[in-house]
Amino acid sequence: MEHQVTEAEVSRAKSLHSMLLFDFIVVHVFVFVLALSLLKTSMLPITLMPLLSIALLTNVIFKAKRAINKEESIFVLCHNLLAAKRAKLFLILFIVTGTLTTALVVGGAQFGMSKVTSYALAGGIGQLPFMVALLILVVLEFDAEHQCKDGKIPASALALHSALKKN
Repeated sequence: MEHQVTEAEVSRAKSLHSMLLFDFIVVHVFVFVLALSLLKTSMLPITLMPLLSIALLTNVIFKAKRAINKEESIFVLCHNLLAAKRAKLFLILFIVTGTLTTALVVGGAQFGMSKVTSYALAGGIGQLPFMVALLILVVLEFDAEHQCKDGKIPASALALHSALKKN
């Protein structure tokens, strides 16, 4: 659905999509690769990555919740609700797969697994579904940001807005 929107509305609507894309691409791709390359020498990047990601995701969720009461533009509100829904989904996925991966890598020996087995399970069960979901969310967020630039509201965002109005 296309709307007549101002540049200010487009900018406000794009801000949360841009923040999510920054988290997905910079934090989870570039910082993760950096953390893997420095794993033998420093644990700082691997520790910083989840902290930075959780901070960004909670910021997106907080700003979207604040927009429910303060935002007058339906266009901006719909895009904020969509970004918040994706941030919540990603945060849950990140915590679940991160916990599983950490448990397998750190505590694999306590479960009677060899180091190779625990790393293989951590990668296959913990990280592979996470990376596939990350790729899908990157594509969806790029599409949402592009629709935002064109003044369009995705159908899923309109559904979130109508569900919000019912409550």
